[in-house]
Amino acid sequence: MDALGARMHSFGVALKGTMTEVRWLAFLQAVVSTIGMSAVTAPSVFTYPVDGKGGNGQTVFLPITESFLALDTWADHDGAYLFICSCKPFDGAAVDNVAAEFGLTSTTDSGGRFSAELNLT
Repeated sequence: MDALGARMHSFGVALKGTMTEVRWLAFLQAVVSTIGMSAVTAPSVFTYPVDGKGGNGQTVFLPITESFLALDTWADHDGAYLFICSCKPFDGAAVDNVAAEFGLTSTTDSGGRFSAELNLT
């Protein structure tokens, strides 16, 4: 097994559906738990627009001991983008299951999701 930090596993998925801020936060916590990770602290939430800039939605950042999750919500587009970066491998399909539990639809086509690995070694 590689030492933590030697590889970065990244996953992104477009999600269809809207929820309240409280539900989005619960969704992120459920994703972290399902993929076997641990949150470091409470998520940071940034609501837009700010000074008339930034679109209409929220960006939520959740540090985990293995790296981070970032969520961009776009209520006016009925969806969000979820990005997970982790030095520990995880199953992206598990995220789809959590999304379904929250009434969200995960995009399955190649234009709506990605998975990649970066190597430092």
